[in-house]
Amino acid sequence: MTDKDNEKKENTKQDQLMLTTQDEEKTTENVNQRIESTKSTNSIGNAELDNETSEEKEKFSFSALKYSQTPKEKELFKRLSFILSVLAIGIFITLYFISPFSKVDQIILSGVKKSNAEKVVNSSKIKPDKSLWEQYFKKDEYSAAIVKENPRVETAKISLEGLNNLKITVKEYETIGYVQNGSDNFEVLSNGKILKEPIKTLEKELPLLVDFKEGENLSEFLEAYNKFDDKTKKNIENIESLATKTNPFRIKFKMRDGNEVIGLSTTIADKMAFYDKIASEMKEKGVIDMEAGTSGVFSYPFEKTESTETIESSGFEQAEQGQ
Repeated sequence: MTDKDNEKKENTKQDQLMLTTQDEEKTTENVNQRIESTKSTNSIGNAELDNETSEEKEKFSFSALKYSQTPKEKELFKRLSFILSVLAIGIFITLYFISPFSKVDQIILSGVKKSNAEKVVNSSKIKPDKSLWEQYFKKDEYSAAIVKENPRVETAKISLEGLNNLKITVKEYETIGYVQNGSDNFEVLSNGKILKEPIKTLEKELPLLVDFKEGENLSEFLEAYNKFDDKTKKNIENIESLATKTNPFRIKFKMRDGNEVIGLSTTIADKMAFYDKIASEMKEKGVIDMEAGTSGVFSYPFEKTESTETIESSGFEQAEQGQ
């Protein structure tokens, strides 16, 4: 082997040695980088743990501060809460009273059948767009004014409806008949009041009252009339007062079935209960006289002068009498 060949081999060995050395240096560098990375991660974790520990300490210190208030501080907190609550309520009330909700929006009317609705509302003295509560607390005064100024109204009641509406509920007296004065007819109410305004349209089922005026004889008759059943009331076409100085309660009914009834306002309420039975036993249309005493009832035809006294077994018996 020549000297040149030996020199080449020597150079090759040196190159291999240098490469090996470089690889070892790189490996060492990578290991160092990994160690540094691990240290950095550990430091971050430790920092987070330190932060969590710090927050827990702060929470603990705050809780300790919260529950370690002195009695004076607690009393001060209660007073402050009360003052703030009162202020809030005061602000709310002030806003309410300057808002439209504190004023009457609508007036609602209920129960009016024959009364003048506009007159009822006007007599109530309730004004829209005025204070709701000021007017509501005067409801008794306003209700009394409605009854006083409207003779047909028996009762009136004012109540709240919705947020800011007032409702007027009225109850009217019933019309029991009509009084004729000349060519005009006037309504007679169930309380004995005769209305002053004439009426043009009459209800066919209501009777006409003749020669009646407001007073004791009309009130006495209405007390009896209100005890009649609906069938009896509908059968009465005409009621005439036959009052005299000695007998102010004498009356006569003209019935729609063709008969006539004579009686007294003071006793006729009980006797009219027997009208259907007596009328069914009459062979002809005629007069049923319920005037005699408390139990006597006579019946006779219009054309004949004979009369029949009818008295039921518990109070009335039937017998013929000449007239």
